[in-house]
Amino acid sequence: QEGGVKRRVEISSVHAKATPFGAYDSLFIGAVQDRWFSLLESRDFARDRTGKVVLEFRLNYDGRITDMKEVENEVGELLGLLCQKAVLDPAPFAKWPSDLRRMVGADYREVRFTFFYN
Repeated sequence: QEGGVKRRVEISSVHAKATPFGAYDSLFIGAVQDRWFSLLESRDFARDRTGKVVLEFRLNYDGRITDMKEVENEVGELLGLLCQKAVLDPAPFAKWPSDLRRMVGADYREVRFTFFYN
């Protein structure tokens, strides 16, 4: 949503509604988003900051997150760490359904999350 939203998260390489594994992706995205909002509200972070943080990582078939990289950060180290915690704290996520693993053809998916502070 644009306009008036103080913070939002965008996941550019996982489109939950457009994939055959939308149910898994929706739960995964929801867990990360819920944790991020909780972290921000717990200490009233990002009150005056605007910008974005972009993370790239592997989501493994067993629900683990590996190879996380912060590829862009416009808001500083602390808010970047909060984004990383938002992904790592709820992990490990559910194991992939067997159909998902067959369709991906690998033991991991490359994921890119963009967190916006508005």
